[in-house]
Amino acid sequence: MASGTSNKLTGQVGEHLVSAVLGTLGYYASPYSGNVPGFDVTAVHSESLKSFPVQVKASTRGALVQSTIDKWCNHSIDKNNRQTLGELTPLKHPDLIWILVRLPDSGVSGARFFICTEREIQKKIVDRYVAFMEKHDYRRPGGGASPQAILNIKDVAEFENNWEILSVYQ
Repeated sequence: MASGTSNKLTGQVGEHLVSAVLGTLGYYASPYSGNVPGFDVTAVHSESLKSFPVQVKASTRGALVQSTIDKWCNHSIDKNNRQTLGELTPLKHPDLIWILVRLPDSGVSGARFFICTEREIQKKIVDRYVAFMEKHDYRRPGGGASPQAILNIKDVAEFENNWEILSVYQ
């Protein structure tokens, strides 16, 4: 399992790499040191001065997004660990840009970028969770009660190099 230091460094590399790529696309971009709730980078278009926050998730392997399902939809677990999923949770910032970064094992050459909105993340994560739970009759294999929800590369493949989503900020 990855250490806390390794995870922090991966996150830092991802945020700085996203800022650098945004710079090549005509945006002034700056990551925040420390933790700003809800976003990691602020970007400003160099000509229009339209600005937007960016949530960055970086990983070297495994899931690109790790969360719990109750962040994204109404969710409950009964005494037999059967899970019930309900309506989507209203998002405060559904159009928030998310950039998911898959870093290679060493260096940054070959990094992959998946760009979408928080609304799209919510839909993907809930759809994946529902499909998994349906397959297992709404109980975790082994009878556990974990609400863990993830997204892998195949779940977000359609958003790879989707930089055109940023055109509304030009």
